[in-house]
Amino acid sequence: MERWITDFLHYMREQRRASAGTLRAYRDDLTRFAVFARTRLRREARVPEDLTPELLAAFAASRSLEKARRKNRPISARTLGRALAALRSFLRYLERRGKTAAALRGALPRVSTPQPLPAAISELPLNQLMDRAAASVQDGDTRALRALVAAEWLYGSGLRLSELTGLTWSRFDVRRRLARVLGKGGRERVVPVGARAADTLARYWTALGILPAPALHLIPGRRGAAISPRTLERDIGAFLGALGPNAASHPHALRHSFATHLLDRGANLRAVQELLGHQNLGTTQIYTHVTRRRLKAAYARAHPRA
Repeated sequence: MERWITDFLHYMREQRRASAGTLRAYRDDLTRFAVFARTRLRREARVPEDLTPELLAAFAASRSLEKARRKNRPISARTLGRALAALRSFLRYLERRGKTAAALRGALPRVSTPQPLPAAISELPLNQLMDRAAASVQDGDTRALRALVAAEWLYGSGLRLSELTGLTWSRFDVRRRLARVLGKGGRERVVPVGARAADTLARYWTALGILPAPALHLIPGRRGAAISPRTLERDIGAFLGALGPNAASHPHALRHSFATHLLDRGANLRAVQELLGHQNLGTTQIYTHVTRRRLKAAYARAHPRA
């Protein structure tokens, strides 16, 4: 089975342009399945002979009872759902190569996972924080400027952290303030860049003391390579920490805030979908629940008959 898993991961990387994170998750989940099958069969599982509904159902049941790492409780529905989705994708890959029947995937249960509402930061405190930082940061403080650049671009253009760390100068049209972003699945989109984000980037590069070049990353790491997402995540966490202990401090909260604040101000849902790079409108629609919740809260606070 290992050979087929390796072939599948190669297909996902080369043909489907899956991200490194997706590939890592698929590899972990499918390796677990291969180990489970080997233990149960007491030998290496063969494709397709050993891929039976009984084996798949037994794996799903066993996985659901596993304890979460570092926690003495069963794994979450989201983790289980991800594992079974990876196995379902692997089986679909085998189907297309004539190795298994479509009915085999039916042996895997569907896991219902509640979708949490995105954690957006309130518009006024976030913008006040960014304005204060822009006014107070010293021009020679490259680390503080780097955090401010990241915040301006994540919030101002709705980027994912991985999209920002992968951006090079060749993909940023400085004059028109447009950036060509490579998103999930290798899909490219063009996003506008705010004046403050562009100005902060210029301040940052002046502080670095080097000239931009097409191959250089907008936020460079050591020796001009892409900065580590983990490093930038720490920068953003420290930056947003000034909002207080109860405020969201993950970089993705800035992307959530970008979408929520646009919709709060009447932006078209389709336009927000394109800006975020969502393939399906349904993914973007979750932000409408956030704005509805805010409207209800405002109504409850202000209306005498609420």
